[in-house]
Amino acid sequence: MRKWLSVLLAFLIPVSLISCSKADKDVAQTTTTQTAQVTEEEPNPFEEFYEITWLTQLNADWKDGRWDELELEEMFNIDLKVWPMDSYNDYESVAALIAAGEIADFMRIPRAPMEPWQMYEQKLIRSIPLEMFKNYLPGYYRLLEMMPIGFKYNLVDGTTDQYLGITNIGFASAQYFYDATAVNLDWLEAIGYSIPEADLKPIKIPTEGYEKWSNQLFVTDGKFTFEEMNDMLKKFTENDPDGNGQDDTFGMLYLPEAADSNMTQEGLFGFCHEPNYLYKDPVTGDIVPREAYTPYRDYLLWISESLTKGYIQRLPGIESWYTEYQQLTRTNKSGIIQIHRDGYLYPTNSTYANLPPQSILLDTDPTARFVIGPMFYGPYGTKNGMAYSIDTFGTGAARVEMIGGQVDDGKLERILRMLQYIIYTSEDIFYRYHLGIEGIHWKWAGEPYQSAKIIVPQEDLPEQYRGNTKVFTCWLMQWPTAEADAYNALTHGYWSMPAFMYAYDLYEKYALKPAKYISEVYMGKDLYMQYREIRDKVSDQMAVVAADFKQRALSGQITDIRSEWSQYIDQLYAAGLQELVDKIFNNPAYEPYDPGDKFKIKGPLY
Repeated sequence: MRKWLSVLLAFLIPVSLISCSKADKDVAQTTTTQTAQVTEEEPNPFEEFYEITWLTQLNADWKDGRWDELELEEMFNIDLKVWPMDSYNDYESVAALIAAGEIADFMRIPRAPMEPWQMYEQKLIRSIPLEMFKNYLPGYYRLLEMMPIGFKYNLVDGTTDQYLGITNIGFASAQYFYDATAVNLDWLEAIGYSIPEADLKPIKIPTEGYEKWSNQLFVTDGKFTFEEMNDMLKKFTENDPDGNGQDDTFGMLYLPEAADSNMTQEGLFGFCHEPNYLYKDPVTGDIVPREAYTPYRDYLLWISESLTKGYIQRLPGIESWYTEYQQLTRTNKSGIIQIHRDGYLYPTNSTYANLPPQSILLDTDPTARFVIGPMFYGPYGTKNGMAYSIDTFGTGAARVEMIGGQVDDGKLERILRMLQYIIYTSEDIFYRYHLGIEGIHWKWAGEPYQSAKIIVPQEDLPEQYRGNTKVFTCWLMQWPTAEADAYNALTHGYWSMPAFMYAYDLYEKYALKPAKYISEVYMGKDLYMQYREIRDKVSDQMAVVAADFKQRALSGQITDIRSEWSQYIDQLYAAGLQELVDKIFNNPAYEPYDPGDKFKIKGPLY
């Protein structure tokens, strides 16, 4: 179109000049100038040629002239020099390069001998201005706007708009819960409870030979109150729910608070095992750790009373708790079980096969039925699970792609434009450079975009297509799979718990949101350093006070936990919590936690 317009104007301009009178010459010249401006070509952002060196992970077998290298070189007028190294496993070679000051233009070095801030201080890497992200990597900038805490990750110290590199965005661990609750459905019905059939979603097991489990495993969003849960614990213990005529069943195991127990135990009371989560106490109004959080008192009281009555059983304490948990749950003698969120999808996996409920189906009772999900509301009418990671962002060499200190703004712009094209243009382009070419490196298991991708083994690929496919995307972006998982469940019946939670927005609904989160990102460097100094001074004595109170509470040594709580809190504050609260936790400069849109983003944004 531009060429055609230029030819047409080239013809018209002489004609107009000949026909115009002397008096019209000034007007004609003005018109000619304006016309010439119209025909100017837009600047070519790729006019200048660049050689760009590239160091990433798992590329020891790199061969020059590979398909993706050639495509990108042609498109962006560059010469990509990929260093044939494995920046993760070849630690000594990478460390030697850095020590010698040999720095690639673009680097992923997850086990770098120095942190990004240290490399920046030694001028080995350069910073990236926020404005360059906004102009040349706008897809990344858009995600930061949707999850604003991302703007504070990996800032150059003392700045608000200069970054140590490009922060990886990983949704994989930030959108799901580690654990779930399983209830023996046969037992539940035996003690007089039921769940409407329409609320039970049968779980299809993708492993051949286990199709029958779809009639035995179900997911649901449980509507049971805390009072009903306690009634179940009582009846699972005192009645004969398995109908064997013996008094050998109980309600639930008590597990040490961990990722495995949150949804079934402490999450019911609005806190989790993670020590970096802080809460606003309903009594004092202070921001405090769980040990000083009033609902923690109610939790200990619940566990203590249930242990005394025998409704909840302790582990023997002879072997590791995890080994004993596997052994005892396999016997199928407890009605409520803390389980992995989707381990039941992998019945032939040697690790997951030892976990309930699949261990029960495989080894104890092949006819048992279980319902899985966020089953119970806690005493305050809420139910919570804990996201595996607090944010989609991270810090340190493993979570930041760095730019060499020798890179000028022009070359940096070219790198960012290339990454924008690869990652944020379309799903097809992203998969092309992240997983390889459809039909060569991988194929869809079913419907495109809505089914799993089957990866072709390296040995079955033509020579020119072998090697790590993530050379140019690295781990910069791990898009969420929520959209695809929910579609497969709604369309094809693959109702795993994660798919169910995604489909009905339950992760966002039930995710535990702390008041604040202990991190330099949220505190700022100066406040975080002050926190660490105080913590190192007082943490041991605080831990002694907290551990003593918990041990006495769970062993039945405290007659009235509520009455002794005030005394315990006074001791905890005197042991150092007061200083932490006054100087750090209640400090208005300490930014509150905000998940942003991390649960709303369910697939690639194009």
